[in-house]
Amino acid sequence: MKVFDPIVNVEDSHLILDHGAWPNFHDAEVHHLNIWRGDVRPDDNVWIGPVIEASFELCALKKPYMVVLKFHNCESIRLQEFNHQNAVYDLTFAFEARGTLTTGEPLVPYIVVNFEQAFGVALSFKCFSVQAIGRREIETIA
Repeated sequence: MKVFDPIVNVEDSHLILDHGAWPNFHDAEVHHLNIWRGDVRPDDNVWIGPVIEASFELCALKKPYMVVLKFHNCESIRLQEFNHQNAVYDLTFAFEARGTLTTGEPLVPYIVVNFEQAFGVALSFKCFSVQAIGRREIETIA
């Protein structure tokens, strides 16, 4: 299985890059976390899985800024020991195989996402796509 490269595998990653590189999420603060249950209506052929949207303040950068990421068609969502001490030690991504079709073709892999804290994983889930929504500079008061 190939290695997850956020610059390549995160849709619109160019919106949040730090001088062309994937930004450092070490010690990032989670400012906003929204989990939408999705919209599944088989009778209407609507199959939108849960969506997680998170905004982070990237504190470990020379010039910190805010980023928003959206995770589509999520499942196996586990939220534990997430509290006011919401600093993320790291944000990690990995592909996970899901098996094969009857034709032998591999299914689209999961993307395993972990919001890791110094004392363990606070939020983990699997999704099918990650999208960078945007970046906002943090105004400092002089």
